[in-house]
Amino acid sequence: FIGLVVSGGHSSILLVDDIATDVQELGGTLDDAAGEAFDKVGRLLGLPYPGGPHVDRLSREGDRGAIRFPRGLAAGKDKERHKYDFSFSGLKTAVARYVEGAQARGEQVSAPDVCAAFSEAVNDSLTAKAVRAAVDTGCSTIVVGGGFSANSRLRELLVARADEAGVAVRMPPLRFCTDNGAQIAALGSELVRAGLPASDWGFSPESGMPLTRTYAAPMG
Repeated sequence: FIGLVVSGGHSSILLVDDIATDVQELGGTLDDAAGEAFDKVGRLLGLPYPGGPHVDRLSREGDRGAIRFPRGLAAGKDKERHKYDFSFSGLKTAVARYVEGAQARGEQVSAPDVCAAFSEAVNDSLTAKAVRAAVDTGCSTIVVGGGFSANSRLRELLVARADEAGVAVRMPPLRFCTDNGAQIAALGSELVRAGLPASDWGFSPESGMPLTRTYAAPMG
C-alpha cells in the first residue's frame, strides 16, 4: 500500500510492502512539513498555537476559490523531478505577502478565505501526489497517518480523488490522529510478528529517526 504520513514534522509518501520489514520512502517535503506550515500561517493570522486546528476550522467558513495560492513543485521540470515530493515554504511566503499587501493597502483580510485557500493549496498537493503514487505503483490502497490526518479537507479531498482513481483509503479515527500509545503498540506488534531481533536497552533515542528504520525493544 501507499502510506501518506503527514504531521508537524513529516510529509512523506511511502511504498509499504511490509510495515515491519519493507518500507521505501518515495518522496517527502523539501522544506516545511504540512502541519508546520499550517502552524506558521496560523501564527501569521494571529490564531492560537498550535494553529493547525484553528486554520482548519476557519477554512470551513471561507471560500477556497477566493484566492489562488501556488502549489509547490507542480509545474515544469520540478513536476517530474519531484513527482512525489512536497514544498510548502513558497506557499507560506505567498500567504504572508498576500496578508501584508492587503494590510498595507488598508484592506480587511478575510481570515476564513485565506485559511480556505491555503488549506486547499496544501491538500491539493498532498492528495494529488499520494493518488499518483498509488496509480504509478499499482497499489490499491492509501493508508494515512500522522497528526495532520485529522484535517477535514485532507480527508474529504483524498477520498474523492482516490475514489475517482479506483483506490481505497484507510484513515484512523480522529481520536488516533494525535500522539497515542496505540499506534506505537500496533507497530511493535508487527515487529514481533516479523521476528525482528530485539534491540538492547542501550540504544539512543532519535527524534528524527527515518520512517524506514525501526527498533524493537527487548521483552521482559
